[in-house]
Amino acid sequence: MDYRRGIKEIEIEGEKLEVKKGILGWSFVNPIKDKEGKIIWKNLIAGGSWIKLGLIITFVIITIGAIVEVVNLIKIANECLNLNPFTIDVWKA
Repeated sequence: MDYRRGIKEIEIEGEKLEVKKGILGWSFVNPIKDKEGKIIWKNLIAGGSWIKLGLIITFVIITIGAIVEVVNLIKIANECLNLNPFTIDVWKA
């Protein structure tokens, strides 16, 4: 077992897993470097899962799109209120 920075390495059915104990119990760890010091690019870029990275990117794109749409709708509503032909300027009449 490896005890570096609270990370333990366990072997289950021939597969080595790294776990760390936290406040809520044990959790899996996706280290960015292996024991030899080589960078594991998948863990560095995606945090261990390409699917989770894709979901996060999709969520961010949808959120940004929603914000842009709301801002555009507010601009359009403001232009409609300013260009309303039925408003009467009392002070100029």
